Amino acid sequence: MKVASPASFEDEFDCKVPIRYDLLTDEEIYEKYLNSSKVDNPLFTRQQHRKFARDWQKQGLMRDKKRIKELEEEFFEKFNNLFGVLSLTAISDNYEMWEKYADEGKGVCVGFRTIPLFELSQYFGGGGEVIYGNELPIIKETDPLEKKHFLQIHSKLRKYEFEKEYRVTKFNIQNRQAIIPYEIFAEIIIGNKMPDEMKNEIIELVKQQFSRINISIASFNDKDKSVTINPL
Repeated sequence: MKVASPASFEDEFDCKVPIRYDLLTDEEIYEKYLNSSKVDNPLFTRQQHRKFARDWQKQGLMRDKKRIKELEEEFFEKFNNLFGVLSLTAISDNYEMWEKYADEGKGVCVGFRTIPLFELSQYFGGGGEVIYGNELPIIKETDPLEKKHFLQIHSKLRKYEFEKEYRVTKFNIQNRQAIIPYEIFAEIIIGNKMPDEMKNEIIELVKQQFSRINISIASFNDKDKSVTINPL
């Protein structure tokens, strides 16, 4: 299993909520440069730190739309390369999810044991429920890093609410491949529109090698867009 890069997501704003640099006050910009100077120039005097902050503030880069766009592009490029997401849903009988993400009922739905999955620290470092809204949240440059990350990762527009998504995430990712231990798999639900040959092959494989995993069949009523899941 691979954890996805945000660059692969369909939603152009998924994990890419713009940082509102335009909401920074002059004082906040000055403080930002002052703090940067204290980190980058530890040998500066107090007066030198202040001069550094004033000089950079006068350049107006935090008001320059072109520069802000460059900063965002740099940030999201690094973010896409170092961050991974495993997207999950809370509802296995969601017709729209089967239609969109399981080849219109020809695919499978894999169920996990939630708590052990979230505790796989060798692959994942956090996660939680996605929050849907009519508008994307306002993220200020001065917001704490933890708040920025949470809002970036767990915020989506209302039109995606049907997904009922939960996310397991990982920062500073070195390898997108994640090997999920057998005991964390809870069930496999096979769409009944899958070709019989493939369906029988999966069932036989699970019975022989993963006998503790439950197998179910999802049947679809295309007229009222409903899904019925029955144990095999």
